[in-house]
Amino acid sequence: MGTFFLLDALSTPAQAQFFQNAETWMTGQFTGAGEAIPLVFNVLRGLFLIYLGISLVKVIQSARENEDWQNLARTPMIILIAVTIGDVLANLIIGGGGGAAPGG
Repeated sequence: MGTFFLLDALSTPAQAQFFQNAETWMTGQFTGAGEAIPLVFNVLRGLFLIYLGISLVKVIQSARENEDWQNLARTPMIILIAVTIGDVLANLIIGGGGGAAPGG
């Protein structure tokens, strides 16, 4: 039964993207922006993933060479936590996204 739930959870697409609700809200508020807002958010997400990937490689390399990898891992973890908290705060401010006018 546990294997079934694990496979079910892994087979569904993940809808959790950083700042997805903020992007949806901004797209709804600035309708004349066209593709500029999704482009900016996708570039930010891409840069974030590239940074985390490079940092992860550096941390693993330091750990394999018996160097102090904890100091290298500290900065990416702080940035990851800051971005996650920023996403949560953005969702609190905009109310979960949507961008639709009240009553519409």
